[in-house]
Amino acid sequence: MPIDAAELRRGRICLALFPFAPSFPATLPDGVVCRTIEDWARQFRGRPAGIVSEARLRPVLLLHDRTRAGHGDVLCLRINSVKPENRAIPEVWAKIERHEHPFFFHLSREIGRYQLREDSIIALSSLGSVHRSAILAWTGGELSHHEMQVVSERLARIIELDLSAKIADQAKALLRLGGHTKAP
Repeated sequence: MPIDAAELRRGRICLALFPFAPSFPATLPDGVVCRTIEDWARQFRGRPAGIVSEARLRPVLLLHDRTRAGHGDVLCLRINSVKPENRAIPEVWAKIERHEHPFFFHLSREIGRYQLREDSIIALSSLGSVHRSAILAWTGGELSHHEMQVVSERLARIIELDLSAKIADQAKALLRLGGHTKAP
């Protein structure tokens, strides 16, 4: 049974079937293997095709509220448990722990509101869409408003969102509200 739409809230940590991005060689359901993207293009010429891919039930961070039951996709970030290789380079791991690394956000198992059994990291470069039916449950864990702001700012930088026009429009509107008739 899919998770109730009311449980899908920005900043919550949920368990979801999160797919890994397909890579080559790619295996088709009938066992045929496409070794390269060029092989794929020649065989299917733009037509859709099924492939065999991997997915794992794992914690994910929800990036937006999705309360309309009719909308299927939920945008989220993959959460990985910390592996020894993550700690292999002390100066990099120290940046991750201090929340200074641009691609990872550390979630310590010692912080109870995360509801995680082991130290984990949010992989900010692993942005994905998960269908609501593939979300098992809210774990009870969540990030604070401030932590979500940090994640959002880093994500905007990683995917190179240009928000300058929107920010400028909002600044001009605030200036007008403040009684400044001529906005820069």
